[in-house]
Amino acid sequence: MTDTMTTENPQPAGQMSAGQEDAQLELAASPVQMLMERSMALAIECHRGGNYPQAEELYRAVLSLDPGHADANHNLGAIAVECGQFLASVPFFQAALQANPKERQYWVSLVDALIQAGEAALAGGVLEDALRAGLAGDAAGEMVERLVAVAMERARSARPVFGRMPPKEQLAQINRLFDEEQFEAVLRMGRKMTRQYPQCTMGWKSLSAALMRVGQRDKAIEPMQRALALDPGDVDMLSNYGLALSLRGDLVQAEILLRQAVGHAPKFKQGWFNLGIVMRGQARLQAAEQAYRSALDIDGTDVGVLINLSILLGEMNRFAEAEQCTRRAITIQPQHLQARISLGMLLKDQGRLTEALEVLRDAIDLDPADSSAHSSYLFVANCIPELDPLERFAAYQRFNQHFGEPYRHVCRPHANEPHANRRLRVGYVAPVFRNHACRQFLEPLLANHSHDRVELFAYSGLYELEDEVTDRYRTYFDHWTDTRDLSDDQLAARIREDGIDVLVDIAGQTRGHRLGAFVRKPAPVSLHWLDSGYTTGLTAIDYYLTDEVIVPVGYENLFSETPWRLPRSSVVYRPNPEMGHVSELPALSRGHVTFGTLTRAVRLNQRVIQAWAKLLQRVPGSRLEINSGNFSQPEVREQWFQRFEALGIERDRISMGFQSPPWDVLRGMDIALDCFPQNSGTTLIESLYMGLPFVSLAGTPSMGTLGASLLTAVGYPQWIARTEEEYVDKLVLLASDLPRLAQIRAELRPRIRDSALMDEAGFARDVEAAYEQMFQKWCDDQARCA
Repeated sequence: MTDTMTTENPQPAGQMSAGQEDAQLELAASPVQMLMERSMALAIECHRGGNYPQAEELYRAVLSLDPGHADANHNLGAIAVECGQFLASVPFFQAALQANPKERQYWVSLVDALIQAGEAALAGGVLEDALRAGLAGDAAGEMVERLVAVAMERARSARPVFGRMPPKEQLAQINRLFDEEQFEAVLRMGRKMTRQYPQCTMGWKSLSAALMRVGQRDKAIEPMQRALALDPGDVDMLSNYGLALSLRGDLVQAEILLRQAVGHAPKFKQGWFNLGIVMRGQARLQAAEQAYRSALDIDGTDVGVLINLSILLGEMNRFAEAEQCTRRAITIQPQHLQARISLGMLLKDQGRLTEALEVLRDAIDLDPADSSAHSSYLFVANCIPELDPLERFAAYQRFNQHFGEPYRHVCRPHANEPHANRRLRVGYVAPVFRNHACRQFLEPLLANHSHDRVELFAYSGLYELEDEVTDRYRTYFDHWTDTRDLSDDQLAARIREDGIDVLVDIAGQTRGHRLGAFVRKPAPVSLHWLDSGYTTGLTAIDYYLTDEVIVPVGYENLFSETPWRLPRSSVVYRPNPEMGHVSELPALSRGHVTFGTLTRAVRLNQRVIQAWAKLLQRVPGSRLEINSGNFSQPEVREQWFQRFEALGIERDRISMGFQSPPWDVLRGMDIALDCFPQNSGTTLIESLYMGLPFVSLAGTPSMGTLGASLLTAVGYPQWIARTEEEYVDKLVLLASDLPRLAQIRAELRPRIRDSALMDEAGFARDVEAAYEQMFQKWCDDQARCA
């Protein structure tokens, strides 16, 4: 974000923006540009001196030359606020934001002006937009506190409305029906009660709660509002309404309601718990931790709070604390499935893979019908080098037996027009369309699809806050369906209703997947691509979109789907524009080679560590840089230092930590290191783009051949190894010739730019041709069966 403020702290709306004040005139500046620069400098001087009429005249003069000038618009709005004309300031702040939506001060000023104008509801909506645009959590938190104060004052001044109450027997009956989960009966009684006793909150509360439980969240909003209108201080209703809004994605309004609830009742555990969920959704992790700990202060034995806190601490890379919370939850409730899954994934994040696999196996035994336990097990299994590939694939086949085969009987014939020479309806199913690691591969495909050949449908199950990337994704699709409230049956029905010809899964066995919809065969052709890196295990999915290196001929037996090999590469890559330049080879000035990786701890099994230890021993004076979120905490780094010391590598040769974004870290490395049996993903191609060669040990195609595919696409197949010994030998060879290493560094980025990896339009045409050929095969099968 470009900071054009005189201070880094949020300013009141009346404070001017002085980003132009110290700007140096360019040598080739036009007379008009020079006039604007001088006018802005003089306007700011008048503004600071309190000469508002003169400052306003000068700002307007700037706008006559450049109507979109961000600071001039913002500062005119600031003058309006300082003069008490709050609503008059709004168009100026909006114009400033239109010019530069990344400037947080513009958002703060707009929200502040609306609050001062008494438009709290509008302010909350604008703050929601600000979070999507990336407004920092501290600035957002300050604005929310002001909105909460306004809402609390309004609630204190309002008196609850009490009307005629239903008979006690009727109240007892509706409570009993709810406890028995007879929600349809509760709905009938709730509707009747609200008609007969419209000023009784119980009817509205029961109706809204039942609507939430049957998945009709949008319909639950109105009865919640009616209940709060009768009693603005009802903490249960404030909490439930906040939760409902959060599920709809209105996280700022949800936070305001929940902070009111805990403000009215500081010992209200459910309010704190729900507030923690909302804070996590806003990526304000410290605030979420505070909320969960407030809930635990009220009841330290609540397993749900302990698990949510442990997951949050894991996301913050505080694994020891997270593990302690999870083990405490298991002690309280030994048969709790989610606690065991969470423990397994925390052990995975610490590189304790064998322990993780054992815990996840126990979780499956505890509830074989839970798909998340199986998916977590499969993810960890791919990182165990000792696991036989056939044994690993057998675990995927067991997933299919549990979650695929039972739905074969529900698959029905498709009514799609069996002609491939038409515009195909293609659906992409994802748990997240937002700023995410897969964006660099997914977005260039979607942006380059030919809408004459394909009509695009998005099925989005966002489990995190939408952002500006989500807004951009929306522009690539012809249709967008929010799947958060849809069951697998409902999602499959919607896909069938949309007449999708080709359905694409981009999640695999990762969090938030919708494989349960795919097993119902809602489209004639289905395929998996991108995220998982291996088979889904489901025979209901027809194809796995790949290339000849990732799935060599002869390995088809390790896939439940039929591998469909693209002619050049299975991925396309769009670099982050903020990555910056390729640096000179650091070893030339340092006098030693630095190997490095940005990988997560899950990929650092004992054999990888042994290989890297041998490499450091064979390259005198070399250093190792390990940089990712998993290594941000000192106690975690200590564990890994000890593992390397046990192999004879002194800790002063190893640097560990976490820096984001990692571009300067990559500029400080000479050679990147890949892992095995599961290769790294995004970080590999980022390393190549930053001029770092790597050697990849090509194993069996269970996430172990991606590195080889990337190297082949760029034209360096000589860096592919087939054994661990060859892996180390090739790295030693790269490190032994610094002039050649410097030459490689200079040529890698141009090579990638000229390769299939960055041919966005060509990749889109390859994929569209594959979709058409897949659908043509289905058409041919239909004709043979006719």
